[in-house]
Amino acid sequence: MQIGFIGTGTISAAVIEGLQSLPEAPDIVVSPRSEATSLALAARFAKVRRATSNAEVAKADIVFLGMRPMHLEEAIAGIGFGEGQIVVSMVAGFALSDIQGHWPKARACRFIPLPGVARGIGPMATYPAIPEIVKLFSPLGDLFVVADETKLNFGGLNAFMSAYYELQRALIDVGTSAGVSETDARGFVVSMLGMLAVTAQHTPAASFDRLVEEHQTKGGLNERVRTNLLATGWFDVPAAVLRETTTLNYGKLG
Repeated sequence: MQIGFIGTGTISAAVIEGLQSLPEAPDIVVSPRSEATSLALAARFAKVRRATSNAEVAKADIVFLGMRPMHLEEAIAGIGFGEGQIVVSMVAGFALSDIQGHWPKARACRFIPLPGVARGIGPMATYPAIPEIVKLFSPLGDLFVVADETKLNFGGLNAFMSAYYELQRALIDVGTSAGVSETDARGFVVSMLGMLAVTAQHTPAASFDRLVEEHQTKGGLNERVRTNLLATGWFDVPAAVLRETTTLNYGKLG
């Protein structure tokens, strides 16, 4: 089985890196654009080959579409997929009905990975469940097969990544403003947030709501900070911003 990637940007590169980490890494052919990324992938991985055109990539058994939405029509112009092929859209807004409209004989799904797929961690979402895709990515993180295409973006939660790092930066600044060195403040924040994430990952669903109480002492600093943030409406802001932003940019299907 050969896997092809039309569009070789950051996310495609992360997916390819993850796939090449599998014990039985698949043969992959990548489109020549972007040139620097496709050349680097072919040089790094023995099972990755750089094609001369998108048409060459389109001959693969499974083809991922990984370009930006504004480059989609140019990239797929004249490209055909037939019976027996699987077309996987990683393009925002390129819905299942769009894929099927272009290539009615191919099997199709949408797939939304996050950068952590390169290291085999983090969430991914797909719809509908195509067995070959589920088998490929189940070892590379937490794969969510959603029951409805409109749920692929989980309400816009995947748009919070850079905001998370901005929050991390703000916490580091709290430390440095108190006289802690940049190195120590960064190390402490990264270690603390990592600890909290691992704790959440190992907490059963039935106990999840108790994490707040378990990480604050009555009248202590953690409780006071959380209470003050609640009073300012701080925890309501992410939901409002994510709803507004994802509706404007992704529409109903994302």
